[in-house]
Amino acid sequence: MSEASLQANVIKYLKLQHPSVIYCASLGGQYQKYPSQRNKAKATGYVAGFPDLQICEARGGYFGLFIEIKQLKSYATKEQKQWIEYLNARGYKAACLKGLSSIIETLDEYLLQPPTLGMPL
Repeated sequence: MSEASLQANVIKYLKLQHPSVIYCASLGGQYQKYPSQRNKAKATGYVAGFPDLQICEARGGYFGLFIEIKQLKSYATKEQKQWIEYLNARGYKAACLKGLSSIIETLDEYLLQPPTLGMPL
């Protein structure tokens, strides 16, 4: 299963099991085949390594959840690891997760936590 297919399955799961959750997915490198696409992405704010999925729900003391989605046999790049470290240091929960079951488990655990105090519901 490609990372794009894996991410599509994660989104289907979110829509079915957590329909009120606000999220956004980054286009990442998969839509930057041509130099003109890469230039446009960079000019409009794309930064290499930014996580694939952002959950805009403050839960369990965190301000949001960021997930770098990987196939079982793939690995995070240096830039992806730096983003995860940066986000974790700033009050977000961020992780590189491999495979659908790991991603679903993390989503469910995170979203079942109580809202972070001081954050709107």
